[in-house]
Amino acid sequence: MTFLGTAFLMALPLAAAPLLLHLFDRRRNVVIEWGAMQFLVEAASERTSARKLKQWLLLLLRVLAIAALVLGLAQTQLAGTWFGQRERGETIFVVDNSMSTQRMVEGQTLFDSAIERATQMLDDIPDGDAVRVLSASPYPVWTSGNSLRIDAGARSIIADLLAELRPTNGRSDLLSALFTAVQAEVEPTCHRRRIVLLTDGQRADWTPADESGWNRFGEVLQTAPLPTELLVVDTGTVQREIRNPAVNEIHSSRTVVGLNQPFSLTAQVQNHAPTSSPACGAAWLIGDEELYESQVPTLEAGAIHDVVWKHSFSRSGVYAVSCRIQADDELAADNMATVVIEVVEEVPVVVLENSPELAELQRDAFFVEAALGSEDGDGSAAGSVFVARQANADQLERLELDQFRAVVIPNLTVLNEDVVRKLQEFVFGGGGLWLAAGPRTDPEAFNQYLFADGEGLSPLALDRIVEDSVARTNSAGQVQHTTLDPAAAAAHPAMAELADTERLDTAEVKVEQRFRFVPPPDGEQVSVMLQLSNGEPLAAENYVGRGRVIVQSVPLRLEWSELARSQAFVVMVQDWLAYLTQPRATRHNLAPGDPITVLVADSETQNATLKTPHGDDIELTGEAAGDGFVFRTSRTILPGEYVLELGAAGDRIPFHVNRDPLESDLSALTDDEEQSLAGMSGPGRNAGGTSIAVSNLNDPIWGLLFVALIVLIAGELLLSGLISRERFGSDPIAETTEHAGSRLTGSESMSASGRDLGPAVMARENVLESSAMK
Repeated sequence: MTFLGTAFLMALPLAAAPLLLHLFDRRRNVVIEWGAMQFLVEAASERTSARKLKQWLLLLLRVLAIAALVLGLAQTQLAGTWFGQRERGETIFVVDNSMSTQRMVEGQTLFDSAIERATQMLDDIPDGDAVRVLSASPYPVWTSGNSLRIDAGARSIIADLLAELRPTNGRSDLLSALFTAVQAEVEPTCHRRRIVLLTDGQRADWTPADESGWNRFGEVLQTAPLPTELLVVDTGTVQREIRNPAVNEIHSSRTVVGLNQPFSLTAQVQNHAPTSSPACGAAWLIGDEELYESQVPTLEAGAIHDVVWKHSFSRSGVYAVSCRIQADDELAADNMATVVIEVVEEVPVVVLENSPELAELQRDAFFVEAALGSEDGDGSAAGSVFVARQANADQLERLELDQFRAVVIPNLTVLNEDVVRKLQEFVFGGGGLWLAAGPRTDPEAFNQYLFADGEGLSPLALDRIVEDSVARTNSAGQVQHTTLDPAAAAAHPAMAELADTERLDTAEVKVEQRFRFVPPPDGEQVSVMLQLSNGEPLAAENYVGRGRVIVQSVPLRLEWSELARSQAFVVMVQDWLAYLTQPRATRHNLAPGDPITVLVADSETQNATLKTPHGDDIELTGEAAGDGFVFRTSRTILPGEYVLELGAAGDRIPFHVNRDPLESDLSALTDDEEQSLAGMSGPGRNAGGTSIAVSNLNDPIWGLLFVALIVLIAGELLLSGLISRERFGSDPIAETTEHAGSRLTGSESMSASGRDLGPAVMARENVLESSAMK
């Protein structure tokens, strides 16, 4: 027995209330003994026993009525199939349409096999049953609003819905899909439910590591309001040698580049098969045009190989760059990956310079400007996409910062509150800020306005200036200086090239003086971008609103360190500015669900169309923003290529939503994992490639309980009326006056007074009267 409304069970003890009230109010009759009464004990006891039996039966009816009311409100269910008819049921098809279902087996994709199997099962569903279809990738989505009652027309509609389903390049969330199916709304006429999961058996989509989630699902399945059967149809049970090298992703050194500015692209190719994969070619494409080809060597199981290409663009625009391997494998959908590169003529930034009249080497902004207009780190001549504009503190206060992507302060001096407030608004809106402390930095003013007890722009407070110029000797007798340690934050996107110590001299840069940062409180984490060889941070970052802030403890000039004269300085300026300016740039490379936001300036275009990877068109209406319009949408859950077409001109802006590389791992569940899932949720595979789990066949009986409540109340009313008639009689009480009472005979007087004496005394008097008459 189970209950859906367990809170009502707290009222079940109230069923004992009638019994308690009876015991509390029970009274003993006053017995008056006289001689003649002893001859009538036997007759009186027989009548009393019958009356007590009826009274106990009345108490039982009242107790059962209260119990039926409470159990009915608690929605009681009984295990088994004892009650009700099971003429109508519901079938829910849960279709795994993840990328792995696109793999070919015996000339047919596993997805097509699943749809074919579902169509066959649809033909076997009897008329009158309800059917729904739920797709599992990238998240559970019903293909129709409500269940369709099976008849000739509905069967054709559901077959069309199944045929219209398409596999995605994403993963399936099978656990969420099963939760959605089990907890779907129940139609009043439905008495049972069958859930059919059609999947290729890929391990990644089952998420066996989520034990708590599967345990919860098992509980929900067992306590379902309807008898629920779970049938798992595995279309990928045929095991044979699997070949699947894949391009996991493409990493670009920059996603926003300038005209003729070289950048590097790295495609990560991995062999996801349990055996080695043969060598194959790798082609680089821009759009549909193949521009470069390289080779991928033989890869062992799980091995990774990087395919690198350097390129530059001579025209501005937005380009989709792809890498495709020519591999003979079962899953072609993961043989290509894409990254979108935006080519711009310039990215404007502001560099603070308070003494422009000084010689070049003495100016604060000189080395930053030189890094933006000189050769890049590998010695090849290249122009920079960043265009620097000088401004002093007074000009910065009056400047419209919205037209710039970042602000660089190479040697921080005192900033007034208005400038700090303006910088906060700029960063909050997506701008980038680079602060470099130096000899003219006031730590007290810095901590008051820029750190502000952890609420300001800086992630850390400044302590004091420390000397690192004294060389130390290690245990081997070698002289050591305090230098940069780029490897400590090599995983940071802005440190990837700086951490390449074979090409750059980052690890050889000596630091002689610096500000020491005050460590954060225990339990708080700060993102350190650049660390010293002694383990202390040299640069840290902070996120404020949509923007980013980098604070470093040495100036960006020839003071306190060798940073400004190093080879790594140019790469550092370029990469860190690229990182700081990303939030204000249009994001073209997205994760599933990330929003697309495009600002079309100086345009009257108010309408746009977004084409999805499945070819669907999404109409967008722009929001007025200055002299242009902003288009926004978050309908990017499907991995793949998106194209935004603007107005009648049809200008096309590409976007790319990355897929999860785990979906390329085609390994199936192990036997231990299958047994573990069976123990947590019920399903276990049989020889036929299917697995069945049935919830407890719980019959809802609360309707019967409410019917029983009505019967019990009716019985209680009838029985209480019968007892009252036996006790008090059914004749109406005659109206008497004092004068009429004086004319009553002796027997009539006794009879009248007997009505006032009660049933027990009156019975005895009636017996005595009968004896006297005899």
